Amino acid sequence: MSAQPSLRQVLAADVGARDARGLSLLPRLGTVRGMSSLLFRLAQRVGPRNAALGHLLKTLLHVLTGADVAWQARVGPGLALMHPTGVVIGPDVVIGADCKIQQGVTLGAGTARGLVRDGRVDSPVIGDGVSIGSGAKVIGPVDIGDGVRIGANAVVVKDVPAGSVAVGVPAVVRAPRGSAT
Repeated sequence: MSAQPSLRQVLAADVGARDARGLSLLPRLGTVRGMSSLLFRLAQRVGPRNAALGHLLKTLLHVLTGADVAWQARVGPGLALMHPTGVVIGPDVVIGADCKIQQGVTLGAGTARGLVRDGRVDSPVIGDGVSIGSGAKVIGPVDIGDGVRIGANAVVVKDVPAGSVAVGVPAVVRAPRGSAT
């Protein structure tokens, strides 16, 4: 089993080590995007050892950025909360590496937290390299494959295979542009 990456490594993956203007990591943590990443990652590290402090950091994240991200969510490095206001990520959600999430996105259980159906918790599992557009909802025990793009305001309640595009209410899965159908 590989060692857990350091907080600095995860933050650098989340907000980028440098931006186009050449700003290093520290100034980037002062942005709303950087602050949301810093507070979530701190809560994620502290919460398992001290749940009260984890919840306090989560509340601070919510108050300062408008994002409601449970510290219990399992999130890989490279999470980009592009505009964190209105983002809700439930405690049983799993998100892979290098995912981009726009404002107003909800990722969560379709019913009560922790409910297990068919041997699975009732929350989404998001693959690596997924991009989720503004206002999209991914609800219930769905699998979102690697490299999926979910359009703005889509409501996803069924699995989406890797490399696909999901759009609409309810979401319809389409092949990406330029691919053979």
